Amino acid sequence: KQWYQRRVRGFTMLRILCSLLLLLGAADSVTFQLRKRNGTLVSNHTSYDTVFGSVIVNNSSLLCPPAAGGNYSHDLLNVICRESGFVGAVLPARSHRVVNSNSRVSCQWAWNMTYVSVQADCPSNPVHSGECDWGDINYEKQHCNIYDTLVVQCTNRRYNLTGFEILANPNGELSGNLTSTWGTPLAIVYDNKMDRTFRSVIRHHGYAYDYGYKLEYLRWSICKHVFGPNTYMRSGYSSYTKRHEEVGYQNKLSCGYMMENDVLAVITSIRCNSKHDDPTKCEFQYSSHSFYAFEFDDAINFRCTDI
Repeated sequence: KQWYQRRVRGFTMLRILCSLLLLLGAADSVTFQLRKRNGTLVSNHTSYDTVFGSVIVNNSSLLCPPAAGGNYSHDLLNVICRESGFVGAVLPARSHRVVNSNSRVSCQWAWNMTYVSVQADCPSNPVHSGECDWGDINYEKQHCNIYDTLVVQCTNRRYNLTGFEILANPNGELSGNLTSTWGTPLAIVYDNKMDRTFRSVIRHHGYAYDYGYKLEYLRWSICKHVFGPNTYMRSGYSSYTKRHEEVGYQNKLSCGYMMENDVLAVITSIRCNSKHDDPTKCEFQYSSHSFYAFEFDDAINFRCTDI
């Protein structure tokens, strides 16, 4: 009888241990999906460069902001997008309340879902959730409702424009005080796949901009992006847009500066549709292989003001 009781106790302890292991392992098993409208699954099989979707955790919960406040890391957002087959995430994540109803789940579809926040320790540039160490999932509802839950923008594009600078010699300083009227525009490019940012020159290639007015759209858009929307501008692309070799040394970026600061890429064209476009949203073509065949004399240079 004692032998039987010990055996029963042994099996009971084994069951408890297995249950504990399953519970502990649950934190390591975190999956993500993107859904919109009435639960439509969002995947990378789309003709659009970027798409939005509400984040679904473990097929049962909407994702709240971090319980401790602040924002989730870009690495974690990249994991969420890459689990659905995209190249990466576009910052920032947004809340349900500010996103168009076609780009997030409906309230009716999410009626019975729970709300969770997650804790993750991810390596740099992770590809899938299994690379991250997951802490406890917080299933408390008090700090979040459906309007706070997160909608992520994912992209199929490897490269995105995130900003611009206009630099000139001798020190490659920003012409922020507008005392240098000419400068070399550099595009700030983010590589979604490699999770890195670099700077790129823009090639002065007449046919790439259709007609002169398209080049003028680009000049106005970049100058106002760098120096502010109230920057005084004069029209005239032929007078205010030059190839690198046509501008004096003090009013452009030198070859030496570009080499010393790893400006190692070329935007072969950027197409803006008006003088007032955000240039980071304009269509562009990037070549990571054309730089070493590229002549610095072909880089584009702008005159932004008459000061």
